[in-house]
Amino acid sequence: MTFYFILCYFAIGIFAGTMSGLLGIGGGIVVVPALAALFIHFNVMPAALFMKMAIGTSLAIMIVTLMSSIFAHHRRRAVNWPLVKRIFPFLTVGVLVGAVFVRFLPSNFLSHFFSLFLFVIGIQLLIKKGNKNVLEIIPEQIPNHYIWFFSFIIGILSSLLGAGGGTMWVPFFLWKKLAMREAVGTSVACGIIAASIATISFLISGLFIEQTIPWSTSYIYWPAFFGVSVMSVLFAPIGSSFANKLPNETLRRIFAIFMLLVAIDMSFF
Repeated sequence: MTFYFILCYFAIGIFAGTMSGLLGIGGGIVVVPALAALFIHFNVMPAALFMKMAIGTSLAIMIVTLMSSIFAHHRRRAVNWPLVKRIFPFLTVGVLVGAVFVRFLPSNFLSHFFSLFLFVIGIQLLIKKGNKNVLEIIPEQIPNHYIWFFSFIIGILSSLLGAGGGTMWVPFFLWKKLAMREAVGTSVACGIIAASIATISFLISGLFIEQTIPWSTSYIYWPAFFGVSVMSVLFAPIGSSFANKLPNETLRRIFAIFMLLVAIDMSFF
């Protein structure tokens, strides 16, 4: 069974890394449901903790995964760094607030909330047609109140969902008329910030759990962390190279269909 788990972690890492580089999602919407399924179906840990352990482990994995893809996006000038700087303060506050909330929410609520969110966003992106003639806008054209509000809300959701925010940042950047490639690259940068802060928060809050799980620290399960991280690092650059070759509209549809499939899967947890 141990060898089986290792193979599962490697497979999750391959898919999560590729999707991270391709769609700028950080891998959270792949890793969280996949780890949650393994944890609960094979009794790796108590039912009361499986979702929180999946979220905490996913956040730690995302730091590694996103760091491996951010350099590729930066080299292709697909990261809007001035916009990232404006996002940083309120995103940080939102992540910390969300980390406090997640400690008091049951695993079942988190899994169904995750599913509903992805379903709504996926449908919205699938039915909405992009404008191929839209020019990219400069960061100053996005009003500060939009940046502050969405940064705070996405920060909270990042902690609740164990995601770096790519599923939320990409639709927001597309709505503000950024090109798909720049939306993906900038989303990766924002995801590193959210994942880093949320991981630290989960490490601290997890110190107060009463049940001790072998091979774990707080809400991070180390066998899953190392197994998924290794493969995600190797495959994230491959995904980012695909992202710069595919048309914007194709990326949008892949992103939407992918989220719908994950939402359906999570609805059965």
